[in-house]
Amino acid sequence: MKTLLVSMSRTATAYGTHPVRYAVLSGRKVLVQGQGAIDEMAQQGGQSLRLSLDSPANLTERLRLRALSRRFVPVLVQRHLTDSGTFTERFRVRSRVNWLRQGEAEVDVLAMLEDDAELAHELLPTRERPLTHLLTAEAAVAALVGAVTQAAVLVHWWHVGGLRSLGVREGRVIWQRVQSFNIQSGDVATGDLGAGKWKTWLDSAVRTAPLEFSGLHGHVIRLGNGPWASEGEWASNGSRELVLKLQALFQGLPGNEVLLQPELYGLAFASPRESLIVNGYRQRVMAWHVAPALAATASLLGVVLLGAGLWWHTQAQQTLAGLKQEQLGMQAQAQALQKLKPPPEAVMALRSAAWRETALGANLRADRFLKEMLTQIPAGVQVQSLTITRNGAAAERVRVADGQPVLQANAGAGNGRKAQLAKKDSAKDPGAVSLQPAGFVDGFTSGTPLRRMPVAGEPSFQVDLNIVVPGSYASAKLKAESLAERLTLMGRLTDTQLTFEDTAAGTPGARLKTRLTIAAGAF
Repeated sequence: MKTLLVSMSRTATAYGTHPVRYAVLSGRKVLVQGQGAIDEMAQQGGQSLRLSLDSPANLTERLRLRALSRRFVPVLVQRHLTDSGTFTERFRVRSRVNWLRQGEAEVDVLAMLEDDAELAHELLPTRERPLTHLLTAEAAVAALVGAVTQAAVLVHWWHVGGLRSLGVREGRVIWQRVQSFNIQSGDVATGDLGAGKWKTWLDSAVRTAPLEFSGLHGHVIRLGNGPWASEGEWASNGSRELVLKLQALFQGLPGNEVLLQPELYGLAFASPRESLIVNGYRQRVMAWHVAPALAATASLLGVVLLGAGLWWHTQAQQTLAGLKQEQLGMQAQAQALQKLKPPPEAVMALRSAAWRETALGANLRADRFLKEMLTQIPAGVQVQSLTITRNGAAAERVRVADGQPVLQANAGAGNGRKAQLAKKDSAKDPGAVSLQPAGFVDGFTSGTPLRRMPVAGEPSFQVDLNIVVPGSYASAKLKAESLAERLTLMGRLTDTQLTFEDTAAGTPGARLKTRLTIAAGAF
């Protein structure tokens, strides 16, 4: 990114404007450098501006103040500069606390009149490009020296209106002294300045400088278009190496331009923390810097999202094509299966056949039942009569609709009527002995069923038995109990009656009447 460096003197004017020196840099390479009017800077290149302003009202020095907290130091600095009379008008100040201990703070201070700063904003093209750095000229010179060494250096800087001696350490002004005279820098070469007189001024500055800058082994360099420029005496006390480093800082500069204009090229090494730009404009500068990065990031993100969208769209189209192909295949299979579907008449016949198969499982195989029952009858016992009747809903004729059975009303009422009549008949016979299941508790124990027992709600069959048992009272009773126990293996016994009577003339015996309920499909 290209940067436009500009150095300006507040007191210097020419034809109603301010002359400036400028340089366009790309990194450390100087693309363009020269001088002109400040109004012409809009024609120069560069994406950002940096300005060093020289003014008699500027303040660049180190102070010591009474302070208990770092957060109050900026307020104390402003109060000190106002109370001491350093500034009687509005001013801008930037302070940096080096240390704070025992209620005392060491602070590096840069200050500038508000009018000077606003003038720079008005004359420079700050609307087209951001003014990122606004520094005093002394701070720019200190930043240039700090780029080659962090040690203490005494800098004699010949500038318009006088000789300025700066004590610089770590790129900041620690001490300074200004010796003013009426001879312009351009008159030095004409000999108006007495030979050797400038050396006397240098010696005077060294004698008043702090010890770290005035020692015998301290670094001393000379900058600006002073009387030493023609003789090439830029350094003393063995500081020639520093001068060589300064000359090698930039590419594309002829001769000793860096040494002649330190206030201009020092802007390239100035820190934004030392800039005297107000907070409102500082935010605009940050926006200027951040906006291109955000725009590039947004563009890159947009391209990535666009590519992802195109990829997803392609995938979706391929998936949709595959689904359509599968849908066509499914439709073809459905049509083929539709052709294989049997006609309604065949479906009806299949349902009727299935129902008949199911109905067979709910019927009774009388031959199997009789065969097993007769195996349970002991010798000598005769079955005089046997009646098999469907029980409940099974007694009704099964109606079929669409090949499926339709249940009818419960027909258990008729069977209930028969049971009542049987009870009345037993009551009319005074010689009958009723043996209910409770009467058999002492006589026999119900055996474990060998067949599925009837369940309420399922089809079943009722078998009414009339059996003659020969023998005496005790023998007939034992045979009847044994027969009842065997019958319980086939189903459920109810309405059991045992009547003692002669089976033939002079032959004693008993008659057993009982009802055996068996489950449909058990045989």
